[in-house]
Amino acid sequence: MTSKLIIFSLFVLVALTGGKCAVVATSGGGSSGSDRDKGSGTVIITTTRQLAGQFIDAPVEGLRYVSGSVSGVTGVRGEFQYEPDNTIQFFIGDIALGEAVGGQAMITPLDLVQDGTLDTPAVINIARLLQSLDSVPEDGAITLPPELRTAATLSNEALSAAIQFLDFTDETAFVNAATQLIAVLTAPYPFTAILIDADSARRHLRESLTESGIVN
Repeated sequence: MTSKLIIFSLFVLVALTGGKCAVVATSGGGSSGSDRDKGSGTVIITTTRQLAGQFIDAPVEGLRYVSGSVSGVTGVRGEFQYEPDNTIQFFIGDIALGEAVGGQAMITPLDLVQDGTLDTPAVINIARLLQSLDSVPEDGAITLPPELRTAATLSNEALSAAIQFLDFTDETAFVNAATQLIAVLTAPYPFTAILIDADSARRHLRESLTESGIVN
């Protein structure tokens, strides 16, 4: 009865703190020697602390993310969860967007490229791909629908080569691969999507970051 009360109390403690916690409780025993280990038991309770963040080039809905043991898809405001002591990486299906980065309250394409700025070609190309795949243009957000994420996989023969050769740092390779990705992934859209040019993508990204207070 006492051990059950202890375990229940530990669960309550974890729920109330919401923190990262590892607790070891032992019980039972004998008087001496090998008898001391008889009937002993160990309970280990581990929880992972999670913090919330937002992905912005306008809020991006539908990005897959992985942060340690935490994973999911960004919500309508670009919201995600991350482990504060771990990195986070974002994907469109199997398409990795830049590098894994330390989790923080707001992440943008600038963060996904080392020393990224609004003049870094890889940053702008990430923004170009995101904006070009938006299924609901002109609504102040970027929406990547579930069917798009399902199709953007290496198992999709129509896209496997484009995904493998997509290089945000190489303009020619990026344009060739991104053009194919956009044509196939947006085929179900009620409009014809094309690869947005670099100047338009940069202007869109700058306006979004200005509205969010990230740049002046």
